[in-house]
Amino acid sequence: MKLPTLLAANWALVAAAVLCNALAQLLIKRGAPAGLLPLAHWFDPRLVSAVLLYGASFVLTALVYARLPLSLISPLMAGAIFVLVSLGAVCLLGESLGPARLAGAALVLIGIALLARDAG
Repeated sequence: MKLPTLLAANWALVAAAVLCNALAQLLIKRGAPAGLLPLAHWFDPRLVSAVLLYGASFVLTALVYARLPLSLISPLMAGAIFVLVSLGAVCLLGESLGPARLAGAALVLIGIALLARDAG
């Protein structure tokens, strides 16, 4: 199954699952203070939203895994999540990426491209 021939609906599921997972991670970082969380923090809207997004990501990922080859789609999704979370951390949280992290992100993107090319 070549990547370009996958149905648009499958791509939409992949994109939604990746986005839900990445957003959940960013919301947890934004909503959770350092250290143990007191009970009151568990009801912070950012953390509640993160839990809901992780739930949605789980359901969407299960649908994706049922439709597409796991050996292709799992690494592709993991790499996409890594890149999105890194970008979000820089743009939304003010974190910085040094040369080693940028090189790592580039290698992940190259790996995703190779997976897509050799999806047959």
